[in-house]
Amino acid sequence: MAETSQDDKQVHVINMSTKQIIQVVILGAFVGILVWALAYILETYVLKALLCQGTQTVKCSSATTYAGIAASILAAGIGLFGLVKIGVFRPLLVVIAATASLWGLLGVVNSLPFYGILIAVGGLTSLCYLAFSWIARVRVFGLAVVFMVVLIVAIRLALMS
Repeated sequence: MAETSQDDKQVHVINMSTKQIIQVVILGAFVGILVWALAYILETYVLKALLCQGTQTVKCSSATTYAGIAASILAAGIGLFGLVKIGVFRPLLVVIAATASLWGLLGVVNSLPFYGILIAVGGLTSLCYLAFSWIARVRVFGLAVVFMVVLIVAIRLALMS
């Protein structure tokens, strides 16, 4: 019987250590809470001051949406740097997938109390970062993207219901 060495076997996924998994979960929770905090600060101190002057109620009502969008983009950039530092495989793909799947989450959880928002946003972002980091380990890029798109659609459908 012919022996095969480790080099002959093609590894289909990139290994991820337990330390990296824990770091990704913590980073995801941090990014989720950061999205909420940035959105709150931007809405309260920047956008309402700019958009809610006089009788401009239409522009004023969209301050929350704009704050959420800006906060998601800024926090995604910070999340990208964190994933690169941790050494996650395909960090940009992970951040794009997590941001796309949780786009508008603040509008869904806005009616919860303060601690509920922090738990929901931090927990869901943490789970998304973990799930997409796990999927990104697949060596075949197209297959990883297909898995991620399916998961993004499932998350979006769950958030919309």
